[in-house]
Amino acid sequence: MLVLATALVALDQLTKLWVVRSLPLGSQEIALALGFSLTHVRNNGAAFGMLRNFDLEVLGFHLDGTFMLGLLSGIVALGLLVYMLRGGARQPLLVRTALGMVLAGAVGNMIDRLRLGYVTDFIHFSSGSFSFPVFNVADMCVVIGAGLLVIASFARPTGAEGARVSTGVRAPHPTGLEDFPDLPPLGGRTTSAE
Repeated sequence: MLVLATALVALDQLTKLWVVRSLPLGSQEIALALGFSLTHVRNNGAAFGMLRNFDLEVLGFHLDGTFMLGLLSGIVALGLLVYMLRGGARQPLLVRTALGMVLAGAVGNMIDRLRLGYVTDFIHFSSGSFSFPVFNVADMCVVIGAGLLVIASFARPTGAEGARVSTGVRAPHPTGLEDFPDLPPLGGRTTSAE
């Protein structure tokens, strides 16, 4: 997972560096196949340009969208990293791959936001009058990783979990809290006598 995430962050940063050095800002220089082209833009919003001019004032402090999105990316990246290090290796390969991709996307765009104050986007798709917002490798990682997580949620269990399902004995529904056996059950009730 971490090797994949590191490789994808490197790919994201190298492609952005190439675009910044090779394409003038705002130019659509290189046409690719199937309606794709390379267009150099700066994005101070979220993926695909969402929340582009988001500003928030909290207790008299002005927080711009770039800072907030960078902070959010950092929190997501830290949470995924902790999860991966604590128990992610026990997850199926599809889930590990998906989490590695989401982590790479969060880190790739966080680097840009914190270093530059914006994200470099450059992949553009258009067909006729339809024009999709310009995006980058990190955005693709987040979207593909999220899609893989959705697919994994529908995947049939394999290995020991699959054997329990195929024997007719109902397998326990995983809650994601198996790594935290000391947590009390929801509602504060305990099963031990007091």
